[in-house]
This record gives sequence, C-alpha cells and structure tokens, in this order.
Amino acid sequence: MALINRKIGYDEVETRDLVFNMDRSKVCKYWFNNDPWNTLFMSGVLAAVPDGERWVMQSVRKQLDMLSDPAIRKAGIEFIHQERIHAREHDVMNKASIEHGIPMDDIEKPFKKVRVFLQKHLSINMQGALGAAFEHFTATIASVLIEHPETFKDTNPELLGMLFWHFVEETEHKSVSFDVCTDAAGGGFRAYLLRVTAMTSAAAAGAAVFAAPFTYLLYKDRQLTNFASAKNFFRTQFVDPGVLRKVGSMFFPYYRRDFHPWDDDNREVIHAWKREFNRSGDTTKAFYALCDWLAVNRSTDTSELKLVPNSAAS
Repeated sequence: MALINRKIGYDEVETRDLVFNMDRSKVCKYWFNNDPWNTLFMSGVLAAVPDGERWVMQSVRKQLDMLSDPAIRKAGIEFIHQERIHAREHDVMNKASIEHGIPMDDIEKPFKKVRVFLQKHLSINMQGALGAAFEHFTATIASVLIEHPETFKDTNPELLGMLFWHFVEETEHKSVSFDVCTDAAGGGFRAYLLRVTAMTSAAAAGAAVFAAPFTYLLYKDRQLTNFASAKNFFRTQFVDPGVLRKVGSMFFPYYRRDFHPWDDDNREVIHAWKREFNRSGDTTKAFYALCDWLAVNRSTDTSELKLVPNSAAS
C-alpha cells in the first residue's frame, strides 16, 4: 500500500560532501562556550553520533527495496549519503576531544555493542522504527539550536560552521526515516503501532544515552562539583533556550495517529542558511547569514556572538 504523506521536505534533502578537519586547534577542550558541563553533555551525545548515524543509514538501506513510493526511496538514498558524511566528520571532531582528554571512546564502545545486539535480534522494520524515533529527537534538538545560535556565544566560528551544517541537514531529512519506516511497514495501524512502540523504547534508551555518558564524563573530568558550570547547564537545557525542555515537549505529539515530522515546518529558517551557502560555499558565512535572518525575523539577539574571522568575512 502506497504511503499517503506530505513529502514537503523531500526537495530539501541535498548531499554536501564537506570536509571540516575539526582537529584539536579548532575543537578546544570545553568548546561549548568554554563551559565544562554544557560541553561534556554535548560531547556525551556526540560520542554516539558516528555509530548512530551509520546505524540509521544501514536501517534505511535495508528498507529501500521494501518501499512502494519512489519519492521516498529517492529521499532515502540522499538521506544515506548525508548520514555517511555526518558520521565521518563527527569521527574527526570526537577524535579531537579525545586528544584533549575527554574519554569519548569509552562511550562509543558500549554503544557499538548495543547496536550490534539490536541489529542481530530485531526485525528490519523495528530497526527502522527505532531509527525514525531517534531521528525525531535529533531533528528536534537541531530545530531548537538553529533558532537559537546565541546559545553558542563563545564558540569557535569554524566549529559553528560545521555544527550548523549538521543541524540544517538534520532538518532537511527529518521526515525521511519516518516515511521510510511507515511505507516499508505498509502504512495504516500496523505502521503506527510499530513507530509508537519504537518511540517508547527509544525514549527509555535515550534517557540513558543522555544521562549515563554525561555523568561519566563529568566524573572523569572532575567536574561534578563545578556548581557554577552546573548552573549554566541547567539554564541552557531547561530555561533559555531550554533544549531538553523543548525536546520533551515534542515527545507526545509523536504518538498522534496523524503526526508527521513536517508538522513543524521550519523550512524558512534553514533557507536563510542555504541561500548563503549556495552563494559562497562557506558554512561559516552561512551561519552568520542565518544569525542575521533571525535577528530581523525572530528578533534574536546575536550581538554577543564572536566576530566573523577574516576567512569568513564577506
């Protein structure tokens, strides 16, 4: 049975094979505003990104021949290309953090073991449904941070160029694994039951993915009692912009029968980034063009962001 969906984002998905060379000179130890708690939290999440990206792209690849809708299949192929590049570039960034003494490889190892176990014991469709659930979380995080670049007011501009490239592409393909999962399962109530079961499992696993690596990194870096940094963390994640608070608010809509990722249609935001990138081919310029657009259209105060370096100046 062909899936009847909104497809509004399919023409957004575009492969950009970019190399950022995020070595330790560009990724300082506390790269997120020189703040340990926020950096270690994000590092704990990013430690799982390369293998997680490879997992979801493998899941989609296995489902391609199960699809009845050629538009979804085409978007799925672009999704695979994007995720392959994301995994490669975050491998490099994670290596830089490891060189600074952040043991992200300790987090990657158990995550890989869990991934191998799930791939061995779960059906292809359930793996795809879990991938769709995790993609919903990453797209939500990307959506919040794209609209709040001021969160990174003291972060290396070149690193921001890479991160916001990733956020934009996560937004571009935010419906792809969802639609692949739904179409591969044949649509209807069976597909709905599959995706909500997977989301319940993913939410439980996601809480562990957020909390356990973060606590471990704080302990290893002797930052558990850095209360000033803890205060910054709780403000960022739960107050302004409230990343985790907003991720939580997007959890329950996923359980609606008529839910679709593009219910949150934020294409105009990523278009501000894409226009400049298509003009200049420079992700740092594209980041600052996005900031300018938000200042005008969302009244976002980006005045405290670092000045654009010469390499990114117009």
